Amino acid sequence: MRPAFFILSAIAMAAVGCRCSLAPAGTSQEIHIVSYNVHNLFDAEESGREYPEFKPSKGKWTRELYAKRLANVVEAVLSVSETEGAGSRRAAAPDILCVQEIENEKVLADLAEHFGRGVYRYWAISGPDESIIHTGILSRFPIVAMRTHSVMDAWGFGPLRDILEVELELGSAERIVMFVCHWKSKLEGEKETESGRRAAAALLAQRIRGLQTEKPSLPIVVCGDFNESPDEYIRVSRRYPTAIMPSDAGTPPSAAEGEPICVSGSWAGLANTGEDQPFSNENAPKLILYNPWNEISDGFSIAFQEKREQFDCFFLNANLHDGEGVEYESFGVANAPMLFDSNGTPFEWRGSEGYSDHLPVELILSMREGR
Repeated sequence: MRPAFFILSAIAMAAVGCRCSLAPAGTSQEIHIVSYNVHNLFDAEESGREYPEFKPSKGKWTRELYAKRLANVVEAVLSVSETEGAGSRRAAAPDILCVQEIENEKVLADLAEHFGRGVYRYWAISGPDESIIHTGILSRFPIVAMRTHSVMDAWGFGPLRDILEVELELGSAERIVMFVCHWKSKLEGEKETESGRRAAAALLAQRIRGLQTEKPSLPIVVCGDFNESPDEYIRVSRRYPTAIMPSDAGTPPSAAEGEPICVSGSWAGLANTGEDQPFSNENAPKLILYNPWNEISDGFSIAFQEKREQFDCFFLNANLHDGEGVEYESFGVANAPMLFDSNGTPFEWRGSEGYSDHLPVELILSMREGR
């Protein structure tokens, strides 16, 4: 039986924080954004909801190891500044850091402190508190609005890794909306879990469509760990519709399951919505976002079951390539040697050393006058 899902969407302003002692943001014309699945980052305090290997009472997880993991996350994020092909370089923390798989707000605050006092002024974390792991964001720019969107399965075992929506003020009256995602894992089977990712994609597509109708010139960035590559539909030999679909894939046999996130490797492809609109329940043009992974030959961010995949992505709407306001510049994936093991795959945390089973990915935007 195929699992059923329903969608919850709630405003959760209580999960937004501010440290007002820091310097004002938005002074740079270049905006550096990093997304990183830090792979189960738990604090050293036991709440009862941790995974067994992160319970201090078991004796294998300590404050010292927690501090080392925080330091390693910072090291990994800062290493992105040396990524080849990702635009201009600077040895500094990103302006916006989006993380997945953190335990709670304390972890987010501790991570901010490890970047140095005064680096990040604003933060937000997804809810609800009962979830074991969360997505979060650290920002130099003011967070003016935040929502958490949830996909819950019909048997009450959800929510399934909420989608965090944050609106940021970049200065000069320019705003951008970011979605930080962590979708259902494939561990229980890629086909068996696809409906969970499809439900998240349908929620996201509906929300983006609404925002673009309300604010047609709004720049929108979607990022995170999607637990499938942008070309997943091709990888599964077109056997079933996937949560992320190539914009030119045509109509799969089961498109009625809900609207996916359609992506294109060219900006021109965002305007090609076609005559047939198989994914929209509102007879609106197909929603297509830009996928910058096509700019990197043989790139990957994770080795899942020994296959190199691009689970970690940035997807952008057309307003980031219209010559006004906030504009796309470049995309990159971290390639610092210490992030890889002897097999050339991400050096995940293994008890007392390592980083993550994912690599950080980076987006460079620029601010232009004229919107």
